Amino acid sequence: MTSAPPGSEFRARARAEADRYGPDPWVFVRELLQNARDAGATKVEFVAESRAGRWVLRCRDDGEGMTFAHARRYLFALYASSKESRRDQVGRFGVGFWSVLRFEPERIAIRSRARRPDPTSQDPEDRAGAWALELDGDLATARRGTPPTLPGTEIELERAAVDEALERRVFDAAFQNARFLATRDDPERPLVVTVNGRKVNQPFALPAPSASFRRGRVRGVVALGGAARVELFSRGLRVRSAASLADFVVAGGRSTDNSRVHFTELPGRLAPQALLESDALELMLSRSDARDNKALRRLVDLAQRELEGLIARQLDAARPLPLWQRPWAALRDLVRRSLAVRMILAALLGAALAGGAAYALWGDRIWARFRPAPGESYGTGPIEHGETASANLPARYADLAGRYRGPQVDVLTGAGAREPPLTFRPADLRLHFAALIFRRLGEADEARAPEPRGDYAFGACSEGQVCPEVELRLDAPAGPMRVPVPTGHRVVAGSALLVDADHPEGVPAPLAAGADDEALLLLAAPSQATLTYRTAPAQAAPPTRAVSSGLLPPELRREARALRGRSVAARVSALTRLTRELVAYSTAPEVAAQHRALAGEHFITRALEIGQGDCDVQNGLLTALLQEAGVESRLAIGFVGQGGRVNPWLHAWAEYRGQDGEWAVADASTGLALGTPAGPEEPGEIDVSQGTAVVDATGAFDTTVSPGEPAQADVVAGTGAIEHALTDRSPRRAALPWGLAFGAAGLFGLAAFGLLRERTRRRVALDASGDLSRLLQGALQQPEVFQAVPAVFERPLVPTAAGGALSLAQAKRLAARGRLYRTRRRSPLAADALAGDAAVLDDERAEARAVADALGATDLDLWDALLAGAEETELLAAVSARLVASGEPWRVLASASLGSEELRSLDLAPLRLRNSPLRGRKVVVVGARNPWLQDAAGVLATRPAAAVFAAMDYLLDRLDLGAERTARLLRDAAREAVHEAAKARAR
Repeated sequence: MTSAPPGSEFRARARAEADRYGPDPWVFVRELLQNARDAGATKVEFVAESRAGRWVLRCRDDGEGMTFAHARRYLFALYASSKESRRDQVGRFGVGFWSVLRFEPERIAIRSRARRPDPTSQDPEDRAGAWALELDGDLATARRGTPPTLPGTEIELERAAVDEALERRVFDAAFQNARFLATRDDPERPLVVTVNGRKVNQPFALPAPSASFRRGRVRGVVALGGAARVELFSRGLRVRSAASLADFVVAGGRSTDNSRVHFTELPGRLAPQALLESDALELMLSRSDARDNKALRRLVDLAQRELEGLIARQLDAARPLPLWQRPWAALRDLVRRSLAVRMILAALLGAALAGGAAYALWGDRIWARFRPAPGESYGTGPIEHGETASANLPARYADLAGRYRGPQVDVLTGAGAREPPLTFRPADLRLHFAALIFRRLGEADEARAPEPRGDYAFGACSEGQVCPEVELRLDAPAGPMRVPVPTGHRVVAGSALLVDADHPEGVPAPLAAGADDEALLLLAAPSQATLTYRTAPAQAAPPTRAVSSGLLPPELRREARALRGRSVAARVSALTRLTRELVAYSTAPEVAAQHRALAGEHFITRALEIGQGDCDVQNGLLTALLQEAGVESRLAIGFVGQGGRVNPWLHAWAEYRGQDGEWAVADASTGLALGTPAGPEEPGEIDVSQGTAVVDATGAFDTTVSPGEPAQADVVAGTGAIEHALTDRSPRRAALPWGLAFGAAGLFGLAAFGLLRERTRRRVALDASGDLSRLLQGALQQPEVFQAVPAVFERPLVPTAAGGALSLAQAKRLAARGRLYRTRRRSPLAADALAGDAAVLDDERAEARAVADALGATDLDLWDALLAGAEETELLAAVSARLVASGEPWRVLASASLGSEELRSLDLAPLRLRNSPLRGRKVVVVGARNPWLQDAAGVLATRPAAAVFAAMDYLLDRLDLGAERTARLLRDAAREAVHEAAKARAR
C-alpha cells in the first residue's frame, strides 16, 4: 500500500473549500484583491502574460506583507485567520487564498516582505521579514526563492494557456468585483487596481438620471438605465447581484452571488438600477453573498425610497404637476420617505383620539346642548351603519341609474336632504324599498337605463293584509322610471296616481314591467308631480335556477357549494356570517382610498383583497355566495324606510328567494345597522327607551340595563357611522384617554429622536431631455421592477391627441378592453372619435408612441383609410342585415386593399362617433378578392339563403366569437338555408 503524496490531503480539502466560492473559476481574482485590501495596500498590480503556450499571472500589492511564521500559521492552514478580530477587514475565514486552485495552476510562487519584521524571532527569515516559496500545482514539493525588495506580497501563478484572453478575463473579474474597492485605512480613498497598466477603478456613480446618497455606514446610487440591475457591495467588493431591489429580500428572489454577471441591455427602455454598499452586512463563508438580515433589509428599504424619490423628481422635471397639486404631492412624498414625519402624524392622531375620548367621557353636559333629539331634522341626525353615500339624496326623486356608481366605499358626510323624497303609512313599518336590481353581478358597476319589457303584473291588497300607502315626490325627465317597491311587494292595481296642482285628485299613472320585472313609471313629459301608490305582499314570479356569478375565487366557490344540501335559511345564515368575516363594514376614508386605487378590479376582488367595504360591497359579495350555494338571489339598491320615511342615503341588501318561493331580505350589514327606535325592532337594533340591546344570531352586541335604572344613550362616533350605546362611567374607560395621551407623547419623543438622527445626504442628477418614453417602455416591459414606484403608473404621463394625458394604469385598462386608440395625422375618423371623448393617443409624441406600440393601440388613421376605400356588396349587405336581425349591430364591408384571406374588425360603439354613418356599429372588413366570399356571391342570385349562410359561417369562424355565440348567430341563417333547399327539391 503506497502512501499519499505530501500535501495531497491538504490540497484536496483546500480545493473543496475553493469550490464553495461558486461556479466562476476567476473568483480568486476577487480574493487576491480582498487580501491585499485587508493587508492595508494602496495599490495592486496584475500582470497577465501569454507566452509560449503558457499563462503567467502575477499579483503584487504594497500592503503590510507577512513574515514566514505568519504564513505558516495562517496562509498554509485552513480555517485559521489573523483577521477574525478586525471589523474593518473582509476576510476572516482562513480559506480565501486557496481559491487560486480554481485557476488550476501548475506552479504557485509566493513572495512577501513584512513592513514590521520580528527582530526577536529565532528564524533569520522572520527577523529579516522577507521570504519566497515556490510550490508545484499538487502542493507536493516546495523550494525557496528570491524574496522581494519592497514591502508587500506578490503571488505568481502559471499554467498551460487556454487561449489568448488572459488579460481580458482578469480585467473583467477585477472590474465586476472590485471597481469600487477602497483602502482599509481610508474608506474614501480608492485602492488603485491595474491589469497590465490598465486602471480598473471607477467612480461610485451611475449616469443620469441618478441619485447618490449616504447615511452613516451606508452609501448607494440609484438610477434609471438600459438594464435592470442592482449590485450589492461590502467594503468595495461585490457580494450579490439582482435585477431589482425586491429580489434581495423577498422569498424566492432572483438574485445571484456569481462573481461575474452580465446584465442585458435592452434598447428603447429604462429600468431601475442601483449600486449599494454597507460595511454592516453579515457576509457568508465565501464572502460572495450576504445574509438576509436587518441591515440588508434597511439598506434595501433606503434604496427603494431613494429610487422612488428619483423617479418622482424626474417625472416632476419632465411633466410638472399643476401648482395646486404640488403641496399635497410634496407632503405625500415626505410622509412616505420620512419615518420621523410618520411618527409625528401618528402622535398627532393619538393626541386627537385622546382629546376626543376625554371629551366624550367628561364633556356630556356641554355636548348635550348640541345633541339633537332623534328624528329632529331629517338627514342631520345619526348616520346609520350599513348605509352608503353614493350621493346624498335630493328632496325629489328620479331614476337611480344616473346616480348609482356601482359597489364601492363612500365616506359618509352626515348631510342629507331635510325632507325625504319618499314617505309612507303606516309609519311603524320597517321596509326595504328596492329601486335598482342586479341579477348579474358582472354588470353591477354600471346601472342600466330602465327599459319597458311588457305589462306589469299588479298585486292586490287582501283583507287582513297591511298594504303601505306611498308618496314619492318626483323631479324626473320624460321616459321610463323605476318605482321603489318594498322587497316582496307589488304595486296594487289601480292605486298609482300622479298628483300635482292641476290634478289634485290625481290622474292614473301608466306602469310597465322592466327587465327585472320591476315597476316602471312611463312619463310622457318631465314631471315634478307626486306619485302615490299602494303596495301589497304578492306572489313572486316563477323561480329560476340560480346561476353562479363566476366571480368568486375557487376556495370560496367550494365553501359555498358545500352548503347546497342544507335548507335555504341555513345557507343564508351561514353565508351572511361568512361575508362579515371576509369583509368588515367600513366607510373610513382610507378604506375608500384603497378601493379607488384598485378601481380597475371587480368589486368582489377588491373587497376580498382589502377585507373592508360598505353595504353594497358586503351584500354584493353575499349575493355572489348565495348564487354559488344554489340560492336564487340578487343585489338590491334602494332605501330603508322607518318612522314613515326613508333614510337620506342609499342602502344595499341581498334579496333571496326563500323556501316558500317568496323574496326576502338578507343584509350582511344589519349586525351594524342600528335603526331609530321608532317602529318595530329588527335584529341588530337597540331599543334605547328600554335600555336593552337586541342582537342578531351572531351575538354581535348584547347589553342589558336592569329595569328601573336610567339608561343614557350616547352617540358614539364609529367608522363613518353613529351607533347608539349605553354610557359607562367605569374607571377603566376613564383611564383610556390617559393611555392614549401617554402613547402620543411617546410617539412625539421617538419622532424628535428620528429628526435629530443623522440625516441622509444625497446628490441628484436628472435627465434634461424630458423624454419619458423609455421609462414608460421599461415599466410596461418589466412592471415587477417598478411595482414599488406607483407614480410611474398613476401619474398622467401618456399624451392624448385631445391635449390631455392618461396614466399608464388607465392606458393598460383601456387596452385590455380594446378601447385604446392612436392617431398621428388627425384623420376624420380620429377627429370624430376625439369629439366623442375616446382615449386617442398622440402618435407624434414619443411617450404616446411607445405606449401605443407596447399595448397594441388601434390606429384610427389606418382604419380611416381602410373604411374610405371599403364598399358594401350585395352579399355583404345581406349578411349585415341578418346579423342586425340577430341582435348584433355589425356592418360587413369589402376592401381591395386587404389580402384575399385578410379580415379586420373594429367596434365603433366605444368611439361615440357623431358624423360617421357607421356610428354605434361593429365594422368587419374583408378582402374584396376573398375566394370564399366570391363563391358565395356566385350563388346569391339563385340561392340567397345558402349564400348568406356560407358567408356568415366563414366570417364568424374567423372572428372567433366562441361556439355558443357563433351557433346562436348561425341558427336562423341555417334554418332559412335548409328551407330554401327543401323548396328547391320540391320544385
